[in-house]
Amino acid sequence: MDRSFARFRIVLRLLTALILAVCAAPLIYAQADAHASVKAQHLTVSLLVPPAQVSPGQSFLAGLDFKLEDGWHVYWTNAGDSGEPPNIAWKLPQGITAGPMQFPPPKRLPLGPLMDFGYENEVVFPVPIQVAADFHPASEPISMGGHVTWLVCREVCIPGKADLSAIRAARAGSTPPVRTGP
Repeated sequence: MDRSFARFRIVLRLLTALILAVCAAPLIYAQADAHASVKAQHLTVSLLVPPAQVSPGQSFLAGLDFKLEDGWHVYWTNAGDSGEPPNIAWKLPQGITAGPMQFPPPKRLPLGPLMDFGYENEVVFPVPIQVAADFHPASEPISMGGHVTWLVCREVCIPGKADLSAIRAARAGSTPPVRTGP
């Protein structure tokens, strides 16, 4: 009778461990994507990568989304009398390239006799992404991201930085047919 109870406890522990492993699997994948958004001083910055799967020959818009606290702003590409625009130094798999970050029309931000140009509340900076037709990921899933820097200002300016990334499934390109003969 004691042996049966001991076996039952072992089987119960194994089943419990299996159930926990199955339930934790989505959490592990979610943690890999956890740095797609960072809360920093006076703003939250998020990396937006829309497709769930990256495929050869694909073009899409990614973006940086800045949600700012009331009264705070980030700058346009031509900041005006002071300031510096946000920037991202991309870290992408071979075969994926990012175009220049696009800047929507800014708002005038007067500060005494000075005039700056930038964004308050929320702004998304689109970035065109191109996947090569012969894209072959070195591993699957892939990480797309980069090192983001910004200057957030009100009466004072505070520099900020974050490493953001998004994990995506990837499909490899087809291998071109091998030519035989003339």
